[in-house]
Amino acid sequence: MKELIKNYISSAFFIILWYVFYTQNSYYKWFLFFDIQFINTKINTLDIFQFLLYLYLALLIPFYLVENNKSKARIVLNSIKNKLTIKNYKIKDEEKNSILAWIVKFFFAPLMIIWIFQNLWVIVNKVYYWFNETSTFFQNFYYFYNNYIFLTIFKLIIFIDLLFFTLGYLLESKYLWNKIKSVEPTVLWWLVALICYPPFNSVMDNFFAWYSSETPMFNNFYVHIILNSLLLVFFAIYSRASVALWLKASNLTNRWIISKWPYKYVRHPAYISKNISWFIWALPIIFINIKEFNIYNLFLIFASISAWWFIYYMRAVTEERHLELDDEYIEYKKKVKYKFIPKIF
Repeated sequence: MKELIKNYISSAFFIILWYVFYTQNSYYKWFLFFDIQFINTKINTLDIFQFLLYLYLALLIPFYLVENNKSKARIVLNSIKNKLTIKNYKIKDEEKNSILAWIVKFFFAPLMIIWIFQNLWVIVNKVYYWFNETSTFFQNFYYFYNNYIFLTIFKLIIFIDLLFFTLGYLLESKYLWNKIKSVEPTVLWWLVALICYPPFNSVMDNFFAWYSSETPMFNNFYVHIILNSLLLVFFAIYSRASVALWLKASNLTNRWIISKWPYKYVRHPAYISKNISWFIWALPIIFINIKEFNIYNLFLIFASISAWWFIYYMRAVTEERHLELDDEYIEYKKKVKYKFIPKIF
């Protein structure tokens, strides 16, 4: 019981601190908390956030009854106490790993939680309302495909991806086989990872405008259907990579090595799928500027796409440097020789 209380209080302390930060910070108050409409019911994401906080705090009690090892929160608090009270105290590897693990959870979990409900909101509304417009399936398939089929499937794919990452950040247990073995220790990988997420991705926006659209529109009906369907295929591969990770899904961490499909064929299926999708998203504006022979705009578009491709290439490189500290990953690399494209690269 004593261990349970210590684990619970230390974890609850960081969770409440985490909650206060995100609900009081002006940027995150604007970015994360807003009204969403579930059919005829309006819900504020802050209410969802609060409900999940209470639920999580309640579930921590049975969790720590089962998971009776010293929690990462306790390890972090002990390291802080030792640093303040012991002269020349050197942070141990376990303490450093726990501190970094909490920073990872602290940063990513709120984003994932809100994005899950953003996508769920679209899915529920689209499924509910498309029955009122089933007649347009034959009368105007282009409209029905864009507004219902494509968006519903796309949001469902993203929802599944976000769900596994959210669970990965919130749940960590030896019984779930997803304990964090190590957290990326270098500044470089943290930089290339965090710059892909708000608010840090705004730094890239200051240099490279974003030219891709989640709903690219092509003038030719068949080209439009084929390329948008291809988008769904690539995002399905992207999401399948998260499903393969199961509850081990999270950024900046090593939680054991996975070699299931699609990791059976390439080491970074999610990165290459996302980057190909971004290129397809940008094709309409590329076609327009080719037609107008606007070389300057084309340069800007390809510079932006290339910059993001480079960021994700660097994520792959730095990620592998971290994972190569694990002998299991060395063996995995011998079996799966290609980073992005089977038999090519």
